[in-house]
Amino acid sequence: MDCGDQHDRNPKALRLERYLRERVRDGAFYCKSKDIAADVALTPSEIGQFLPRFDGERGVVVERWAYSGGTRWHVRPAEE
Repeated sequence: MDCGDQHDRNPKALRLERYLRERVRDGAFYCKSKDIAADVALTPSEIGQFLPRFDGERGVVVERWAYSGGTRWHVRPAEE
């Protein structure tokens, strides 16, 4: 089983994926893990663990944007 398979079967990662896909429908956005944790019923640590895995294959690209005052993430739709 590769990492992709584990990601596909993890209900927490799937919940975060659905949330991100819905949010990027309105365009790219910036966030901190703690800002979206309550929306998906995950801890900020779990979100920080899953976000780097979104590399465009699932319609969402997540990049680390800034580290001062905590990591800020840039989330955008994958290029079609």
